[in-house]
Amino acid sequence: MTSSDSPHATLLHGLALVHRALRRCLETIVRVSAHPIPESDRRDFAAAMPEQVAHVAEWKADHEKLLLRLRELEAGCASFRAGRSQETLAKAAVEVRNILLPHLDAEEAAISESALQKMMTGEQAAAVSEAASKHGQRHGGATVMMLYLHGLTDEEQNHFSTLPWFVRRMLIRRIWSRGFRGCLKYAHNPSITL
Repeated sequence: MTSSDSPHATLLHGLALVHRALRRCLETIVRVSAHPIPESDRRDFAAAMPEQVAHVAEWKADHEKLLLRLRELEAGCASFRAGRSQETLAKAAVEVRNILLPHLDAEEAAISESALQKMMTGEQAAAVSEAASKHGQRHGGATVMMLYLHGLTDEEQNHFSTLPWFVRRMLIRRIWSRGFRGCLKYAHNPSITL
């Protein structure tokens, strides 16, 4: 097994993909909410935002500074969905980005494969990856998975290419059936290569 195949490297690669998707999704929210959103798109744009915030909010214990800003983003989404101004949504998205992105940068700078090897065994790294996967399956849901996939580039989506084709096909079909199509024009990457 080469170092690039180690459980530590696999865990770091997965973390990096999640961070990239978070960065891109936040940038997309900030970019889109800074300009007028057509009334006809109000429901589609706001539908996915609480799911995204909930995904980030799972890290409450480790990210106390984010709590207030995440609540403001959630309130901004609810307010916008209810037909009020998008100004609160746009402001909260910028504030979440300003806190979260530097935190992600610092986390990535501090954690390397060698540092991770000092913190945990390969079995523990594999267990963390497995637990994160199960947590995502239980709490993420189809919309969060679609947001995550559309936050990745086509090349990064290939990380999931080892899934059996029927799982990928069924997953995509299920997500589309839940009405994600209206959100697609607001996704970072509108394509799916799975």
